[in-house]
This record gives sequence, C-alpha cells and structure tokens, in this order.
Amino acid sequence: MYFIFEITFSSNKNYISKLIRGYANKTEIEVEIVQTKDKIVMIFNQDDEKLESFLLNMEDLLPASLFLGNANHYFSEEKPSLVAVEQSNLPVNIAPCPSCQKEMFDVSSRRFYYPFTSCNSCGSQHPFLTKYPYIRANTTMKFLVPCSECEKERETNFLRKDYPLISCIECGIGLRMLNQETEHMALNKGDYHNLFKVSAGAISTGKTVLMKTIHGYRKFFYPKPNASSIDKIKFTTNKVDIGLSKPQNTSTKHIENNVALSTLLMANSAGFNKHLMLVEQEFNALLSIERPLLRVATKSDEIKKFYGSSALVKYPDDGMTMLLAAEAVKHGLEYMAYIECSSDEEADFLVDFDMPINTQKDTKLFINQDAKFFISGERIIYPTIAKNEKARVTVAHDLACVPLEEESIIDSFSVFDSVYTSELYVLDAQKNFGNEENNQNKFEQYEASMLSVLAEYEKVGEKAIGVHFDGSLNFLYYNGKKVINAVPAIPFESDNLWEKIRTLRDGSDRLVNNYKKAYPKIWDRLDNLEGDMDVFEVTAITLGLENESFEGISSESLSFLGKGGLQIDTKIKDNRFDNYAFLTSIMSYQLGDVENNYICYSIYESFGDYIGELVPQLCDKVGSNIVVLSGETFANQSLYASIQKTLGAKKPLMNKNFPIGKENAVYGALYL
Repeated sequence: MYFIFEITFSSNKNYISKLIRGYANKTEIEVEIVQTKDKIVMIFNQDDEKLESFLLNMEDLLPASLFLGNANHYFSEEKPSLVAVEQSNLPVNIAPCPSCQKEMFDVSSRRFYYPFTSCNSCGSQHPFLTKYPYIRANTTMKFLVPCSECEKERETNFLRKDYPLISCIECGIGLRMLNQETEHMALNKGDYHNLFKVSAGAISTGKTVLMKTIHGYRKFFYPKPNASSIDKIKFTTNKVDIGLSKPQNTSTKHIENNVALSTLLMANSAGFNKHLMLVEQEFNALLSIERPLLRVATKSDEIKKFYGSSALVKYPDDGMTMLLAAEAVKHGLEYMAYIECSSDEEADFLVDFDMPINTQKDTKLFINQDAKFFISGERIIYPTIAKNEKARVTVAHDLACVPLEEESIIDSFSVFDSVYTSELYVLDAQKNFGNEENNQNKFEQYEASMLSVLAEYEKVGEKAIGVHFDGSLNFLYYNGKKVINAVPAIPFESDNLWEKIRTLRDGSDRLVNNYKKAYPKIWDRLDNLEGDMDVFEVTAITLGLENESFEGISSESLSFLGKGGLQIDTKIKDNRFDNYAFLTSIMSYQLGDVENNYICYSIYESFGDYIGELVPQLCDKVGSNIVVLSGETFANQSLYASIQKTLGAKKPLMNKNFPIGKENAVYGALYL
C-alpha cells in the first residue's frame, strides 16, 4: 500500500521539488518525488515511521509560492502512473527561501547580514550567470574561492549540495558605502550589519541611497510630496556591469519629485492592511518567494497622497533589499520607495559591490479574483525549458530560444555562445542576427503572441480567433497553419496629429479650434510630439496625467468607483479600430468637463464592448469557438471585467506560464 501526497504546482520550475528532494535525502526517508505539469507528487511507503514528521517539517521548510496550491492525500495499492516534466539545472532569480533568510538574521551564522545568501532552491542566481551550462566556472563567482566551511557545506548541506554559488562573509562578495566624505568597507558581520543600519537611517531622515542590488541599481528614498534631497553627489564607478537596468523614464529626478512614478516598497507585511486594499490572492502573491510587482489599490491617506488610488507595490525581493527593509522597520519606516536607475544616478549615499551582474526585467503580475497571469518581464519566468522539435533558434526582445545538447533553453541572448542553426526566426522589430539577413525568417509580434497561447493549451493546428492588444488593437485569424491579421488597426502616427484629427470627419476642425482655446499648453505639446509614440502615450498627455503611458491611464481608471461608462469611439469604418477617432472622442469629453478617471474607466469599458461585439462575429464566420487574447493592454481591471462579461461564455485563452506581453514572442515563434 502506498501513501500519496500531492501539492498543486502550476509551473515547470523545479525549485520546490528540488527542495523537497534535498530534504528527503537528508532525512533518509524512502519517497519517490515526481513533478508533473500541474502538481508535485510524493509517493511513500505507508508503513514508513518517518512519514508524519517528514510532512510536518516540510511545511516549515517550503516557501510560499505563486505556483503552489492545495494539497491532498490518498492511499493506493498501485503506484500511480505519472508523466514527469523535465528536470533541469537552470539558475533561478527569486527571493531567499525561509532557511536562507533564517541564516541572514542569525548572528551566530557565517551569513549574518550577508545579502548574497542563497541555496540550490532560492535566491538571485541568474544575475551571476555568464553562459551555459550553469556551473561555477560559467558565473562571475568563479573569481571567488570558497572557504573551507563553504567547501564542507557543498558536500554535506542538503540545501547547498554541489551549489555553484556557495559563499559567505569569509569568502564572498564585499560591500562598500560612500558619501561625499568617507568610504566604509564591510569586512565582517558587524560591518555588514552596520552598513544596512546606516543606509536605513539615512532614508528615515530624508536622504537618498543609491544601492546596487542583485537586480541592478535602485535609488531608495522615503516618499513625500515634491520629494527632494539636498547636497546630492553624482557617483561614478569604474566597474563594467553586464546589462544593468537603465532608467525607464527620461529623468529619474523627475520620478523622485513625482513619487507616484516610483515603486512602493513595503518594508514589513504588518503595514499591508493599514496602507493597501488587498484581496487574499494579492497578499499571498506579494509575500511569495517569486516576489512579483503588483498594482494594487491604496488605502491610507498618506499613501493616497503620494500615489493616488493605486500603486505599483513590491515586497523585498533580494538580499540587499530585504536587509535594508529589516533595518528600515527598526527606524520606524513601514515603507519606502525606489526607482530603477543607472550607476551614475545622483544620491546622498552609495552602497556598491564589485561583482558584475546580468539583470532581468522585473515581472508584473495581474490578479482578478481567481484569474492570475504575468503581464510582462523576465524574472520568475526565464530561463525556462521549451519544447523545440525542430531545433529552431528564435530571437525576440533580447531573449533567445537556443538548443543546448538535449534541451532548448529560453534566456537572455547574451548568455549563449555562438550558435549554428538552419532555422533562425527573428522578430521583425529586432536587430539582425547572423551574417546574412536572408538567413533569417522575420515574424510579427502578434503572430508569435497568438501561437504562444495556443501552444500552452496544446491547440496549435486548430482554427482560432485572436485579439492582440498592445498599444494597437488587432483581430487575428489562425487557420491552423498561419496567423492572419484579419482586422488590423488603422496605423497610428503621432506626428502631424492635429491635421489628421482635423480631416477625420465633418466638424473635426471645430473640435481642434475649441481644444486649442481650452487647452493651449496641451495643444502645443501635441503639436510638437517627437519619436514613435503609441496612442496610449498620446492619450495620457492629452489628459495631463503625470505618468504618460498605458500604466498611467490604467492607474487613473482604478480611481473611478461608479458603474457604467461613457461611449468612447473605437471605430469609424470596416470595424477597424481608429486611433484618431478614439482621441477625438476623448478630447470631446474633456471639453465637456468630464473627470479624467471617468474617461479612463470608459476607455477600457468601450474597448471591452467593441471586442465583445466583433469576436463572436468572427467566430461564426470561421466556425471556431477558440478565442485567444494577448497583449499587455488586457492587464486592466476594467477591461478584463468587461471582456469577462462580453466573452466569458467563450472562455478566452491567455498565457499561463509566459507573459501576455511582448516577452511571449520568443516562445510562440517556435510554432510559426
């Protein structure tokens, strides 16, 4: 008789099953551990006397995870037949596990306040990777020789058995702290502790700290209206960093002065219910070992004053940020803010280390009741193993899928050596690869995005209707072989905007003249737009939002608490989305003194109605009820709710393990 214990686990990542295997080896219990595509199964001998204690202790050992679900158990006379997912040796990029956190805060540990503490199943491993395979010689840690205690651990500690990045304060990465006058090096436990204590103290007094975290440079500060800090210095470093995060806005000083554009870092979970309006799923996601970015509703007056009705929120996600937050709590801070920036950003203090790192884009998560999906980003999701029957190489958004020995890995293009392939598929907007452009098969984002969803649900080859919404709105038809843009959006060009609106239809010229009188500064700004801007950026400028992006409109829409929206024009002819009609409608409501949050809410409700009207027509026309949704724009509560209302009966499909945004293309291109 077998005792079967199952835990729902909706990912092919193996850090949880690896942790369980390590613990099973330590306790010498007889158990077979199998990870399938949707669960982790433990098969025990019913009579094993260690069984009860093993399961109880395992509960304390396992971290919270986005992918973990309910557990159940049963008895069986026969061993269950299971299809296991491939077990791979890929570096993760998640928060420290409970065991590693315990070491960081244990004064008797060799890793007390050592921010690079990690093990086989946790921590920021990927930033140190330089190439595959994932061994110490292929990481920037190769320059550090483990001490005798770490060597002993690598042989005996079930958490760090043969761990490539093993290190401690004695043999690991050193930290330094600088201000205008002094430089402080961390050489022992007391130094490491004091460095984070001083950093948190500086932030609590209104100073700024530029800190190199394992996810790149972040500038930390305590948010306050029109925040500014005097006597800042511009730090320059002599190090060469691989792929460091760059500022996402043209001026990080502008972000600091406009706190709403920063990320809110909650220093302690005790402040969640005081400052944020969280549903249980959001609370659990923020505390998960994956540590995603979440946009959540604000609650306290002080946070509303800084961020408005919603904020991008993060819980400490690496050793550096975790230790800083722990000291911030001791200084009375429940939260702080940070911006991602470059190494020469101005700040009062600099905390730095000399090890090069290869950063990944943070991953945003969307939650609506029981629905949960990744919006964008690389961390948490990549690297991953991909099924690649054709041994094809695909490239999109600086990510690549490359066959290595018997498996194909999707990861940053920079970690792969030269690859020779007979099939190279490259996103049309991506720079050229290879010696000759004619060796490349170019593809569009919407094609690969739709196929990435169909592949996840094993529906490649079946007819389907798709909606790709990412800056522009396109309705797609997949005939089982090829993705066709059946109802493309009318192209949008932001230059000469007023002339295009003026000639849109009868009366449009009067709207332009009236708008110029009512909003001369915005009119002038829109008359001098530069660069390739999408309709959401232009809409945010039109509405005068601080965050001039889709994110800004989405955030503003969340502050509307009413029901029922205005009708925003989404089309003029042939059922095609018309960007200029859309903008004209918004300007008309502005002239009618309609509140911005009502307009933003109405934008998404109108899109939902439009999509809900057109998709069933296309389904009937092609004889298919498979509907695919892709693109970041769907990550909006108002639009998602509207889509569920209009298309819910068709149960539209969206990415499960990959982002719904552009980073899914590298996977979808395998099926072109």
